[in-house]
Amino acid sequence: MKLATLLVAIALAGLLMPLFAADPAAGEVVIGFTGGASWKDAANGACIWHFPVVANQDLASLFAPAATGGAPVPDRDHSYLIWVSDFAVEPLPSSPPQALALVPAGTATIYFRPDPTHRNFDDRSTWGAPIATFTRKTAIIRSPDAFASDTFIFTADLVSTMPFIVNGRVYDFRNLIPNGMTCFEYGQAGSSWESGVCTRNAKQ
Repeated sequence: MKLATLLVAIALAGLLMPLFAADPAAGEVVIGFTGGASWKDAANGACIWHFPVVANQDLASLFAPAATGGAPVPDRDHSYLIWVSDFAVEPLPSSPPQALALVPAGTATIYFRPDPTHRNFDDRSTWGAPIATFTRKTAIIRSPDAFASDTFIFTADLVSTMPFIVNGRVYDFRNLIPNGMTCFEYGQAGSSWESGVCTRNAKQ
């Protein structure tokens, strides 16, 4: 093989390797999220997040620029990735203003769309390709003030992934969180606004 051909092959191989780190350390913070719950009724809703932080990726790998160009816009409407999880809540006995609610196990999906400004949050068919799916384990929401604010810690086991490409680079959540993640969430106003972090789970 000619030297020039070999160098091109090496360069392409490097380009196509997933950029999320392999063999990650358990307990390491790998995702920062923000978003909120959209309630269908008093007991059911859908949680939608976007990710200002995913490992050590720069904003250009996570958010599209404005229509006029320039720097990436770090908001939900320009996010290549969104997390969506349908959920139900079941109130538990507690003494006001303390409040507890059980959130039964469910599923969650991370969607990728290369042109996120064409996503319509009222139409799931436009949300993008499902590039990571999870099983969310049963957990409890805790609130000191009747859900004016709350905390929620849950574990999400990774079920399946598929690679996706941003700016010519290949990513796969299987390399970032092969054993799933544990998320620590703080919410306000019935979790209509949420933010927090997720850490890597240890190998089971």
